[in-house]
Amino acid sequence: MHAALLYRSAEHLASAVVPFLADGLAAGEAVVLACREENSALLAEALGHDDRIVVLPREGIYTRTAHVIATLRRVVRRQLVAGASGVRLLGEIPVDQSGDEWHEWHRCEAISNVALGPLPLSSVCAFDRRALSDAICEGVEETHPALMTPAGPVPNHRYVDPATVLRRTPTTRAGRAEDTPPTLQLADLADASRLPELRARVRAALDGSGEPGQLRGRFAAAVAEVLLNALRHGRPPVVVRLWATPTRLECTVTDRGDGFDDPLAGYTPPGNGFPPAGAGLWLVRQACDTLEVFRTGTGFAVRLATGLPGSDAPPTPSSAAAPADTPAARADRARADARELARRLGEQL
Repeated sequence: MHAALLYRSAEHLASAVVPFLADGLAAGEAVVLACREENSALLAEALGHDDRIVVLPREGIYTRTAHVIATLRRVVRRQLVAGASGVRLLGEIPVDQSGDEWHEWHRCEAISNVALGPLPLSSVCAFDRRALSDAICEGVEETHPALMTPAGPVPNHRYVDPATVLRRTPTTRAGRAEDTPPTLQLADLADASRLPELRARVRAALDGSGEPGQLRGRFAAAVAEVLLNALRHGRPPVVVRLWATPTRLECTVTDRGDGFDDPLAGYTPPGNGFPPAGAGLWLVRQACDTLEVFRTGTGFAVRLATGLPGSDAPPTPSSAAAPADTPAARADRARADARELARRLGEQL
């Protein structure tokens, strides 16, 4: 179950979710709270501080879309190993109402219905209605199959199929570098045997940008994976355009082929086999803030981007952090954990 709660007071929040969480504890399930600190404390007290309640800092959970999925899978798996029959999650996404920021969380909520659906997880996403615009509230409602009430979850007639949501909500152009000359352009590519040379050129361009080495390496690897897919499965010529600015790394890879039409690709862990099915796009999503695929007038394009830490640019889901040092450090650890998950391709979280 994936439900939304648009609450208007702490009392409203508690009256709607405490019965739901208490029923989970009575059924042998674990309860996970990833809320604002004061709300987690309120709910834990209302539930009698049961030792099956796990309180997590929301800044360590809600980092970037692909990482949220991976982290929640890991949380559920750990609770099942510990003996819980399932997990009931209450989470509060730290919503920034700027266009790009909310757009990514809107997509995340839609994706969660598919990527987390098979798990023994019942989740409620709580939003403070007093702080949100009507447009964002509409987005919340269309990405949750159920709405939480004091009487329990009820079907949501405004729910929209996740693939439909993703296809009609392209990322906004705010902060994009595409209207400026690229840092590197590789054109007329057709030979996959050149991939080591091309990856080295991408890495050299990023090395010259002065960005953190670990970030450069991840982004270069993501670009190389997308480029390999274009060379193997697309139609030449393939073109790579890379931008490295003080606030953002961005790259587009285009070819003349038809591409694919699956907006949910790369959001679930890779399957079994060698190599694991779906590993490439999953790894790319782990390495970047955003990955978009779309058709152009002449073929197919993949755009990937990562915001840089410490910039003055509007925060992305991966760079947004609380003012205090401790939540930011927790978010860094969460991202490190997600990178470790990316190396363990065969493991189903």
